Order: sequence, then C-alpha cells, then structure tokens
Amino acid sequence: MGGSGYFTRLLAVITACALMGVIIMRPDAGESVIDRMATLAPEPKQLAGEPCPVNDAPLTSAFAPIDDILSVSPLGAVTAPGEPLPAPYIRINTRKGESVFQRRATQALAPSRADITAIERKLSKSDGGVQETWSVHFSVCDAVGFYFDRLDKLDPDLLKEAGGLRAFTELGGPDHLAIETRIRVKAGDVIGIADGFDVGLHDARVKSSSLARPERYSINPYARAAVFDAAPALLEAITTDATKAQCPLNYLKPDLRETWTAKLGDSYGLRRAQGEGPCRTALADVPGTAQGAWFTDASHNAATTKVSAIALAPDTIDQERLIFALHGRIKSLTPEFVALAPMLEEQRNAAAKDFLTFQKGDGRINAPFAEVEENSVYCYNRLRANFVGPRIMGVILLQTGKDDSGAAVMKLEARSDVLSCIDLAEPWAFTGGETTFYR
Repeated sequence: MGGSGYFTRLLAVITACALMGVIIMRPDAGESVIDRMATLAPEPKQLAGEPCPVNDAPLTSAFAPIDDILSVSPLGAVTAPGEPLPAPYIRINTRKGESVFQRRATQALAPSRADITAIERKLSKSDGGVQETWSVHFSVCDAVGFYFDRLDKLDPDLLKEAGGLRAFTELGGPDHLAIETRIRVKAGDVIGIADGFDVGLHDARVKSSSLARPERYSINPYARAAVFDAAPALLEAITTDATKAQCPLNYLKPDLRETWTAKLGDSYGLRRAQGEGPCRTALADVPGTAQGAWFTDASHNAATTKVSAIALAPDTIDQERLIFALHGRIKSLTPEFVALAPMLEEQRNAAAKDFLTFQKGDGRINAPFAEVEENSVYCYNRLRANFVGPRIMGVILLQTGKDDSGAAVMKLEARSDVLSCIDLAEPWAFTGGETTFYR
C-alpha cells in the first residue's frame, strides 16, 4: 500500500511538472492548464477549515434554473410565527405551474462547491394534511455558510448518503428530525425540488448588526441539546447567527448577481423593488426606536425554534410603505376592525391576524418606526391587511419606553372609536386594552 501511494504521488508530481512546461511553452494555455492542475490538488477534508476567497465571489452558480423563477423577495420585514426574525434572507418564488393556483416545481441547485453540514426534516399541518419540508445547511469556507429552507423534496441520493431517515435525530419529537453530515457537493448539483424556497447566508467576517438585544437573535445550542437530548455538535450545525446575516445575492459572481438582482420584487411579481441594495435592508432592529422585532415575553426562551415576536419595519420592496407584522398578537385588534361583511367570518378572522401595511407619514401620525421617540404616543391610521387586503376600520396607538427594570418596552392598542388619528381627542392615551411587548 505504501509503494502504491508513493507512485501515485510521483505521478502527480510528474504530471504537474509537465503541465508547468506547457505553460512555459504556450503562455496562452495558462488558464486551462491551471484548471487542470486544480483538479490534481487534493480536496480538503472540510471546507469549513479552508480560508474564504479574498477577491472572488464565494457563490459561482445559480440557486435554481433562472427560467423557472418569477421573483426574488427579500424577507427583511414581514416575520411570521416560527419564521426567521427580520434579516436579509431571500425567498425564491417560482413561476405559475399547471394552473393559476399552483407554483412551478424547480430544482434547488448548489450555488458553489460546498459541504452539506446538516439536514433537517420538518412536518407541519397544512390544509391538505401534513406537509413535509427540508432544510439543508452548507459551508463554503471558514467564514461563509448558507442554507436552503422549505424544500419540498430532498434529492434521494443525498438522503441515502446521509444514512437515511433512520440515522436522523429527533429534536423534541418526530415532527423535527436532523442529522449532522459531511457531504461534498459541487456547483450545480441538485439538492432538492421546491415550488419556492428560502436562502439565508451568514458571514463570520462582517461586523455584527447593531441590535438592542443581540442575545435574542442567537440560540445556545448547548441549552437546546440539553432540552432535546441531541448532540451539541448537531445543534451547532443547524444554528445560525442572524447578527451575521448577509444578502445572498451580494455573494454571487457579478454576472449572476446582476441577473438575480433584476428579479427582486414581491412574491407575485407585481411590484419590483425600488431603491439601492440587493436585499433592501439588513436586520430591521434599530435600538432606541420602535423599528425592529419585539417579543411577547420579557425573557425569550432560546430553547425553542418557535419565535414569539412581532416586527415593525419598512417594506423591503417599497421603503415608503411601513409594515406592522403583528399576526394576531394585539388582543385589542379583533375581526370587527376588518372592513368585510360579517358573514365573511373566516376571512375577517384571517385578515385580523395578517400583517398590516400603511403609507409613511410624519410627525405623530404614521411616523416611521425608526423615528419614534420614547414616552410619546403615536397614532397610525389608513391601515390595510397585507398589501392589497381590506381596510382596518380604526387606528393603532403606539408608545415605547422603559419598564421598572430599565428594559425597553412597547405598548400597542387598536382603537375602533375613531377611523382617523385626527379625530382622536387629545391627549392621546391608552384605555387599558393595550398589549405590552419587550425588546
């Protein structure tokens, strides 16, 4: 065995010397020869230990066949229960499928050579029964990692190479399984199938985003391991640091970046992104103001993946439009506020728990969340459920401040006694139906 290894290494050296000779004799052949030499170099055992390229883009290939893609939606403003907190992640939306009510299934492709470090399978209830989705975590180099989320199917060969579902570990129950892996993929390899999926990227080299409570955005894998009886290494492999989140489009090579940035818009392809910057926004949390994520409890439990939070931020497509991503967490905002006929009870209930949007104003009416000052009461009117839904027949009062311990708090109350802020008697005040949120 030792002799065989010696001759293999000797052959590689001889071949490399021959290729160098070609470069000397034919300088114009340098690029192709260098590519050949690169194939002779041994593959690193773990890309997580390899330095990231200094001048080259880490992502060299597309996330999916571009002809299948309708739009790319930044996920930096509207957060829903269990979804990532506001960060510059993206949602890849596919074109129409066989009917107007279906999305086209497309291949999720590896955008670079990478190591798959972990795979998750999740089961959730849906209108059609139980929905299965997959998350795949990748490492590109020692600082850059990314993930695909909400894949409908995982490539069967990848599942087989991971050891099959029997090798997965339960995280709190059979509805959430995960496994740590070391599967090498190359750019363009099929990872799975989806009618749309999310992409998140994190870069350890960048400065952490400025947050009021950065600990709210990180998960202690060791605490979770104790809760779920899972190996700490597995929990660490599926844990992301949102304070290091970056726009995945910025990490594509220039020609791809231009192509994919041109797709930025809403999930239906009706609104195209306005303004500068591929993903429109970084983390929306702005300390000292109302903008950002607020939590329903004073001490968010990092042992759970279900985030009980709301978000107040500008729309990532149109910065002049602001969003209350409340999702039913204001007890005073009842279905009666929704401008739909009472017989449409189901639709009214859904709209009352949707996110609300409105046009940015100034002063104390419809003030940008980043300009809200502590201890002053602000009023918001002309609200609409989502972007094109029914009107909200009332106003919302908002006030930020500090509690007795000095922690930042925010109060929100929906009022139905007036339809416009200018009709609300001064001084604006809460009536006892407000809900308190915490940084």
